[in-house]
Amino acid sequence: MAELNTLPGLKAKIGDTRARLGQLAFARAFGPLVGFLLAYLAAALFGLFNHVSSVVGAGISLSALLISALLLLRGLRAWRRPSRADAEAMLDRQSPLRPISGLADRPVSATREGQSLWHAHGTKLKQDALHLRVPRFWAEWRRLDPAFLRFVLPALLVGALIFAGPARTNRVQQAFLPNLGALAGADSLRVEAWITPPPHTGRPPVFLEPGMQVVRVPAGSVVTLRAFNRSAPSLVLTSESGRNRQAFDETPDGAYEAKASLSEDTRVAVHWWGERIAWSVLASDDDAPTVRFVTLPAITTDDEMEFEWAVSDDYGVDRLELAIQLQTPHEAAPNAEDRIPVPMGLVAPKDAQETVLLDTMRHRWAGLPVNVQLVAIDGAGQEGRSRTLPFVLPEKLLLQPLAKAAQEIRVTVLREPRSYAPLEINDDALQAGALNTAATQRLDAAPPDVQAASELLDALTLEPERYFEDRSVYFGLRMAHGILMAAPDKAEADSVDTLLWQVALKAEYGSSADALRALLAARRALEQALRDGASEDEIRRLMEAFREAANNYIAAKMAEAMINGTQAPNMSDMGPEGGGSGLGSNQFEDMLNALEDLAETGAADQARQLLSDITNMLENLEFQQGGQSGGDGFAMPGQPGGEEGEEGELPQQEQELTDALEALSDLLREQRELNDDTLAEERGERPGNQPGEGGEGAEEGDASGEGQQDGAEGQGAGEQEGQSQSGGGGLGDRQRGLADRTDQLGQGFGPGGDEETGEGGGGEEGDEDGQGFGLGALDEAARQRLDDIARLQDRAARELEEGNGARANRLQERATGGLRDLSEELAAAIDELQRTREGDMVSEDTQEGELDPFGRAIGGAGVDDDVTIPDEAERQRAKDILDELRRRFEDADDAEEREYLERLLDRF
Repeated sequence: MAELNTLPGLKAKIGDTRARLGQLAFARAFGPLVGFLLAYLAAALFGLFNHVSSVVGAGISLSALLISALLLLRGLRAWRRPSRADAEAMLDRQSPLRPISGLADRPVSATREGQSLWHAHGTKLKQDALHLRVPRFWAEWRRLDPAFLRFVLPALLVGALIFAGPARTNRVQQAFLPNLGALAGADSLRVEAWITPPPHTGRPPVFLEPGMQVVRVPAGSVVTLRAFNRSAPSLVLTSESGRNRQAFDETPDGAYEAKASLSEDTRVAVHWWGERIAWSVLASDDDAPTVRFVTLPAITTDDEMEFEWAVSDDYGVDRLELAIQLQTPHEAAPNAEDRIPVPMGLVAPKDAQETVLLDTMRHRWAGLPVNVQLVAIDGAGQEGRSRTLPFVLPEKLLLQPLAKAAQEIRVTVLREPRSYAPLEINDDALQAGALNTAATQRLDAAPPDVQAASELLDALTLEPERYFEDRSVYFGLRMAHGILMAAPDKAEADSVDTLLWQVALKAEYGSSADALRALLAARRALEQALRDGASEDEIRRLMEAFREAANNYIAAKMAEAMINGTQAPNMSDMGPEGGGSGLGSNQFEDMLNALEDLAETGAADQARQLLSDITNMLENLEFQQGGQSGGDGFAMPGQPGGEEGEEGELPQQEQELTDALEALSDLLREQRELNDDTLAEERGERPGNQPGEGGEGAEEGDASGEGQQDGAEGQGAGEQEGQSQSGGGGLGDRQRGLADRTDQLGQGFGPGGDEETGEGGGGEEGDEDGQGFGLGALDEAARQRLDDIARLQDRAARELEEGNGARANRLQERATGGLRDLSEELAAAIDELQRTREGDMVSEDTQEGELDPFGRAIGGAGVDDDVTIPDEAERQRAKDILDELRRRFEDADDAEEREYLERLLDRF
C-alpha cells in the first residue's frame, strides 16, 4: 500500500473512480425517486394544479408524496456505498498485470536472484499503473438510463421555472403542501367579512372581497367575519405585536362569527385545515385635534369672556372645553382644573373658527388670576391643547355691602377643595333612645373655609333689625347658614351656591326703592377708581355699572310715578331720539357719553365734576303732571317744565349750526375709517368691514328735497347699502362718495344759503341779514374750505383707483385735518351762540346761588370754576390722540419707542 501511495496520481485516480462508482450506485438506488420528483415538480410549475379542482389537486399531492416515500424506502434499501477496494478492482481490470493488486504482493523467495527478479517485476507494475485511467462507465449508464432522463428532466425543470415566472413559489407550495382541507370539504367554506370604522370618523363600512390584497382603514376599526362551514374555523391576526389566534363563535343562525379591533397594521386570515383566506389591513393613525386661540380672551361690556377659537381634526372635533387653572393654586389642590364647555356652531367640525361669549361670573374662581387653555376632544377621546394664556376671570361687579358679603361667602365655600373628615363610628349611638348628632351636625368635621363661611353668615345676620331692610335677603342668608350647619359632606355644602348668588343679586338690585342707593354706590365706586387712577378696564366696567344704575333709577322713578298716579313720560322720549327737553332727551345721553369719553381719556377731574352733576340731576328728578306739549315727562330743577317746556328748544340759527356740525362729524368719522382701511390695505391686511360711504342715501335725500337735514338718514341708508355690497365697490368708490357728500354739504355754507335744502342764494331764502348761518365772512370761507376738502378727497379717490395707496393716504390725512379744523370752528361758534343766549337769561338772582340742572351757577363753568368740562370736539380730539398712541404702540418694533409710548399711555 505504501508503494501505491508513492506512485504519482494513482491515489487521485482511485478517489475519482470511487466517486463515479458512487454516482452510479446512487442512480441505481435513488434514480427513480429523483426522476419522479423532477417530473412532478416540472408538471406543477407548468400549472398542473391550476387546471384541476382542489380535491383532485389534493389527491395528486398526497399520491405524489406517497410514491415519493415508497421510492425513498426502496432507494435506502438498495443503496450501498462503493469501497476503495471496488475502485482499485475497477482500475486493475484495465491491465492484465493487475498493477494495483500486484504492487501489494510480496516475493516468496528471499534469494538474490529472486529479489532481483521481483524488483524488475515491480518496476514493470509501476509503469503499468501509471498508465491506468479513470473509467467513464458509459456502458453502465446506457444500461441504467437508456432515455437520457438524467439530462432531459433537469432541462425540463429549468424550462418550467422560466415558464412559471413569479408564480413559481405558489405552484411549488401547491405541489408539496397538499390542500388536505379540500378533501375534508374546505371548498364549501364561505366567509363574509367587513370592517367597520369608528363612528366618529363618519366613514362607511368596508366589505372585504377574496381578491382584495391590501385594505386601508382608520385605527380602531372593528373587523367582523362570518363563516358558513361544518365546523368553526379560526381567526389568525398577525402584526408587529405578535400572532393572535381566536376561535369563531357559533351564532343562532348556524353560522360562525368573530370580531377583532385593529389598532395597527394586521394580517387577517381565516384558518380551517390550513389558511383559507387572508387580507392585509393597514390601520391609519387618528391624529389628535389641534386647537388655538385666534384672539386673546377679553372682557366685554357685559362682563362676559370673549375670544375667537379655531380647531381642526382629520375626523372632526367632538367637543371643545376651556380648561382653567389657578395661577396661584390652593395648597390642598395644586393640580385642580375646571373645564367649561365651549359651544360650537357645527356638529363635529373638521375645520372651524368662531367667536364665543362665555359667562364665567358664577365660576368659583371669578375675579382671580388664572391660566386658560382650550382643549379639543375628538371622537376617539384624544385631546389637543392650545397654548396657555394668563387671564383674570370676569366677576360680577357688586356695589352693595350685603351683596358683596354674600358673594364673598359663596366663593369661600366653593373655593375650598378639601373634603369633610370621615365620620367616626359611634357605638353609643346604637343604644335605644340615643341620638347620633355627629352624623347630621358635621360642621366640626368640615374643612376650614366652610367653617369660616358659617361663622361669617352667623355674624352677618346677628342684628337684622339694624342692617337689613329686605327680609328676603336676611332669610336667604339664614337658610344658607342652616345648610352649612347640617351639610354632611362637601357636595351638600356646595349647594349654597345658587342660594347665595340669588341673595347677592337681590341685595344688589333689590326693588325700585333701592335704585337710588345703587346709583350712589356706583357713583362712589367710579369716583374712587378715578381718584386712584385705576386701570382702563376697571374704569370701563364701573362706567357701565353707573350707566346701568342710572337707567335702573330712571325706570324705578317711572314705576313710582305710575304707582302714585303721576303721568310718566313716553318710553320713546327716553332714548337718544326723544324730542323732550327733559332727562330722556339727547342731553342726558350726551352727558353719559361725555362722562365715558372723559374717563377713557384720563381727564379725571373733569370726569368727577360731570359725574357729580349727573348724580345731582338724577337725585332731583321730578315728574310733571298733565300733558303739556314739550313738558310731558320729567324735568330737572331749574329747567322749565309744563307750559314752559317749549322754551327748551334751540333757536333756528343755533339748530342749523348744530345740524351742520353733526353732518361734519359724520363725514370726519367715515373719513377716518377710510384712512384706516387704506393703511390696512397698504400693509397687506384685510380692511375691516367699515360702513359704506352713504352716497346713495345722501343723493336720495337731496333728490327728495330734504337736503342736508336728512344727512344722518341718508348716511344710514348708505351704510347699509355699502355693507350689503361688501364695502361699496372698493376704497375708491367709498372715497368718491365722501367727496360728493362733502361737496353737497358745502352748498349750504354760502351767503344766504339754506343748510336744509343745500341751495345757495340770498334775499328771501336766507336770514334777514342775508348771511346764511349768521357767521358773516366765515360762511364763504367755510364753503371754500369744504370745496378744497372735496377736491382732496376726489384726488384721493383717483389715486386709490390707480393703486397708489401711499399717495392717497397722504391726501386723506389732509382732508381729515381740514374736516377736523372746520368742526372745531363750528363748535366754537355754537358755544359762542349758547353763551350769548344763556347770558341773556341770567338775572341778578344768579349771584345769590341759583343753579342750573347740573348743580352749577347759571352761565358758569361748574361748581368749581377751576374745572371745565371739554366740549365734544375736544373730547373727540383727545380720543383720537389716545387711539393713535395705542396704534403706534402696537406697531412699534423698537424697544425704546415702545417704552416711550407706554409711558405716554400710562399718563392717560
